[in-house]
Amino acid sequence: MRVFISCLVCRLVTFILQKMGRGATTLPGRVALKVKRNILSDLSKNVKVVIVTGTNGKTTSCRIIEEGLKTAGKTYFINKSGANLITGITASFIMNSTITGKKKCEYAIVECDENAFREVSRYIRADVVLVTNVFRDQLDRYGEVTHTLNAIKESIKNLPQAVVCLNADCSLTYSMSKEIPNKIVTYGVNVSFDKDAAEPEISDAKYCIFCKHEYKYSYHTYGHLGGFACDHCGYKRVSPDFAVISVEELKPNYSIVVTDFNGDRNITKINIGGAYNVYNAVGCSSALSSLGLDNDTIYTALEKFNGAFGRMEQFESGDHKINVILVKNPAGFSQTMSFLKSIEDDFTLILSLNDNAADGRDISWIWDVDFNGIFRKSNVKDIYVSGKRCYDMAIRIKYEGVGNREIKVIENEDYDRLVDIATSQGRDVYIVPTYTSMMTMRPVIAKRLGGKEFWE
Repeated sequence: MRVFISCLVCRLVTFILQKMGRGATTLPGRVALKVKRNILSDLSKNVKVVIVTGTNGKTTSCRIIEEGLKTAGKTYFINKSGANLITGITASFIMNSTITGKKKCEYAIVECDENAFREVSRYIRADVVLVTNVFRDQLDRYGEVTHTLNAIKESIKNLPQAVVCLNADCSLTYSMSKEIPNKIVTYGVNVSFDKDAAEPEISDAKYCIFCKHEYKYSYHTYGHLGGFACDHCGYKRVSPDFAVISVEELKPNYSIVVTDFNGDRNITKINIGGAYNVYNAVGCSSALSSLGLDNDTIYTALEKFNGAFGRMEQFESGDHKINVILVKNPAGFSQTMSFLKSIEDDFTLILSLNDNAADGRDISWIWDVDFNGIFRKSNVKDIYVSGKRCYDMAIRIKYEGVGNREIKVIENEDYDRLVDIATSQGRDVYIVPTYTSMMTMRPVIAKRLGGKEFWE
């Protein structure tokens, strides 16, 4: 009876909120949990669940897995809005079950916040857990990287039956393999994206997590990812089960790589740009395989996939495109700048920084971003800053050096003006916002240029 009441009130709250034009992604789940705290235990019982967690790449990875299940003809649901706390996950399960709590779909794709994973893992039954990576992120909320790592590790211990897909190139993430009882599947990139890549000045994992001696690297991909090895205790990167063994092309809108999935080699197109999305693609391949999908289906999904909302999302504006790329920490921001540096055509750059609770109140992290010389490129024609902390971003950019170009400020979170500017450029525009800035500006962009609401 409590399952029925919980599902009923969730549906009612969802209906009311959507009639009011709101997303209804969190409050319905919060109300449902008041009725039955362990409702997820009932709803996930007969569903094949894949959970995606980690610092960067969760939303994009969930969309790639979605494309894989769609290509395979499976029935599934996903917490598409990115509402990745227990409230949003609960609402997603209820809205994709019958009123009595019976499953409607065979699979569930669950994006889960690293800290929320502890609670979610106590109730949900998962078949596969994909851990993307562990980077420093919102110090005032997550603390140091070891706090995030321990949160994920303790959560996985609640799911001993799950196959766990770990990033072999991340010394932090892979260290969990020594302490969890689960079956482990590894993935990684066997080569540097840039043969001249040097060790980053700032690393989230410079020293061995087990013996505290400094790692030595045979190559770097980005951040602390790459061919790490500790000469003191012997902890080192393993040869991954799902690997990218060479990178043939890295283009703004796609990549061509050679993959080796458990001995099956293939020239694979990844239909989204950015080195970090190569990691997302190969990680999702390991998760999809763990769910039972064959390699041909996985290759097709990687080639068909389109970006998630706010993550390499593209809007058409007359003769040019407006691209939105979410950033939230130094590693992700640095990789976004590296991606933009690879673009050869002229473009306008808009950086938007907020310090709301969901962004992290402490914005000192922007000083750890490697801008990769982006402002020295002549094809970056105009530079704008926006958001609540627009002047802090302007100062950061000024110290980076912009030559004789003016840093133009859009004050007062005036996103209508921001969209006016973006649509009038006559050249491609790249908007790089933090989370709440993206969530506020995106409806304005979608309303003007067409696009689904974020929860759709």
